[in-house]
Formats: sequence, C-alpha cells, structure tokens
Amino acid sequence: MYMMNLTAKQFTEVKKTVTTVLLPIGMMETHGPHCSLGTDVWIPREFVRRLDLLIGEKVMIAPEVPYGHSWGLAPFDGTIDISAEAFSAYVYEIGKEFHRNGLKNIILFNGHGGNIASLTSVVEKLADLGMNVLTINWWVDYREQILEITKGPGHGGEDETSLILAIDEKLANPSLVGNHESKLNPKIKFEKMGTVLFKDGYLGDAGSATAEKGEKLYEMMLQLILVDIEDLWRIAAK
Repeated sequence: MYMMNLTAKQFTEVKKTVTTVLLPIGMMETHGPHCSLGTDVWIPREFVRRLDLLIGEKVMIAPEVPYGHSWGLAPFDGTIDISAEAFSAYVYEIGKEFHRNGLKNIILFNGHGGNIASLTSVVEKLADLGMNVLTINWWVDYREQILEITKGPGHGGEDETSLILAIDEKLANPSLVGNHESKLNPKIKFEKMGTVLFKDGYLGDAGSATAEKGEKLYEMMLQLILVDIEDLWRIAAK
C-alpha cells in the first residue's frame, strides 16, 4: 500500500499489522544519449509497483527519494549530484522517522550505484536504532541471474535499458548507441574520471536492449526480491 494514499487515521490503523516500510531511492543523472535521466527512479518505481500487487497488504510503500550521490557522472549535463554527506544524513533521518512512527523493518530499494557507499553507513545507524534493514541493489545482488538474460550490463547498458523499455519504450532509444566498454581501472580516482570511464555517459551493450528482455528481468528478479523480503521477516520474527 502506498503511504501517500493514506490518511493519518488510516496510517495509525495500518501500522498495527504492517511493520515494514519500503523506501525507493533513485537518482537523476545522465544515462547516455539513449535513456531517460530518470532511469534510476523509473526502475525502482516499477519494481515497487509490481511488488505492491504481490505483497501490498504487508508493506507500506513510502514516497521515493529521487536524488542521490553521483560523483563520477557529475560532469555530465542532467546529473543532479547531492553530496554523500547530505544524502546519507537525509536518508538516515527518513528512516529514523519511520522508526519513531513504529515501523521496525525497512527496505531500502536502491536504483543507483553511487548511493551504495552512503547507504552502507545509513543501514548500520538504522540497525543500531533497533530496525531490521534490507538493502536491495538489484544490478549487484542478482548479477549472475541478470547475465543469463542480458550479456552486456553496465550503467545505461543492456540490462538497465531493457528494464526502461519494458516500462515505456518512449523512455529509451537503443538505436542511438552500441556497445561501449572501458578498460579504465575503477579503483583509481582522478578529476572528472567519469568523462573517461563513461565517455558518452553509459557503459555496456545498450544497443542490444529490448523490452522483452526487460520483462524477463522484472519477472526473474521479483521472485528473488520476494525471497530476500521473506528473509527479512524471518529475522524480524526472532
């Protein structure tokens, strides 16, 4: 169920039985010349929409956080980069408020790689409050299974672009790109390295993306996500 649709009275009633809140987290940034700036928002939003149809009576879905941290892609037009410190503090304050409101389980459904380091510290702080926290970074957590469907993953690559096409084919145009790979060592950082690593703002074989592949990815990952959520509830019940 979506929190935004509830009145305060309904919220009070719902939390008597629902103890889990899901917070979608994204990013506004370039995804090459072919994908929407909102790719990292659209994808978590679609996963959440589908999860609501399956387990909506057990999970309260919070309004999404559409901005995050993107140091590597900050030099590109359309990227709205929030500092890691500000982003971490903001997400922590949101989680803390849900805890104060009586929700003991939180799912951070993240759609952007640059957010991962910040969310790691947030998760530890929320756990110290007494919350049970599940973080989902879909392209990392389910990478092996993703590679069975899309062979050219990456930022704005085949997997992300396919997921966007499955939402709305007007949001991406894979005919504008091909396959961009980089041999740059990502462990080495230097000024504006993103312009070298990503070149045109993307990585991977985006030109091979299709809506059909995207639909297969959603169907496959939804089952794995449900398993992770059940694990969260199992731990919370102890």
